Amino acid sequence: MPWVYEFSSKSKFSQEVNSHAFLLRCVPKETEYQHVIKSGTIIPGCWRYFDQRDGFGNTLFWGEIIEPHNVFSVLSHGIVDYSEGAESVCNPVFRFPTRLTTCTPEMLDFALSAKCSNDAETVTNLAAKVRELISYTPGSTNIATSAQTAFENRCGVCQDISHVLIACLRGVGITARYVSGYVEGLTLSHAWTEAYYNGTWHGIDATENRTVSEGYIKIADGRDASDCSLNRGVFSGGNIFENLEINISVKRI
Repeated sequence: MPWVYEFSSKSKFSQEVNSHAFLLRCVPKETEYQHVIKSGTIIPGCWRYFDQRDGFGNTLFWGEIIEPHNVFSVLSHGIVDYSEGAESVCNPVFRFPTRLTTCTPEMLDFALSAKCSNDAETVTNLAAKVRELISYTPGSTNIATSAQTAFENRCGVCQDISHVLIACLRGVGITARYVSGYVEGLTLSHAWTEAYYNGTWHGIDATENRTVSEGYIKIADGRDASDCSLNRGVFSGGNIFENLEINISVKRI
């Protein structure tokens, strides 16, 4: 079933910036089940940019705008189709903790209390318990917030809920990875988790407490959110403030 997506991002700076280097992940990832039929990306003011794959196979755009500017905008759109299949290749790096997904003794006790007789049931049960524990609270965390902090404070957003679930899954021996992407009905980017068991990856959205299905468009996966950022950049100038606006649309054709 084909789905059309559109990602638009606009950064407004408080004054002109110079030498603005950027790195974007905004094009869907090609997988065994998700196929990019077509895609296009427009970056006004950038006369040349490059695309490549990162270490996890995610599409990157990177480049630089050397002319002074106070607005940086990106528009990416295309069509994605789904077919039968599942990702089976498992990079062993997803078994190990990162700075953002370390499982503390308290988190491990919590995870073990949700462990079931098989991995599939453990993933579902643990995702539900994480969502019950972590209150969805916009603005309560930032991109550097760790799973431990979110767990201790009992609040966060989709990034934090996914980090806590990943840390707990890895703690009980289930390989897990972080996913960023677009979801039907949401106007901002979203994060969910994939767990590896029975020889394939399985998506679980702990924030919404449901399994991942059509209408979820994967953009990137990695060890944690730092591997999957949609928009990252460095610019030079004075004491400059940035106001970022993002709008995303996913619709069935």
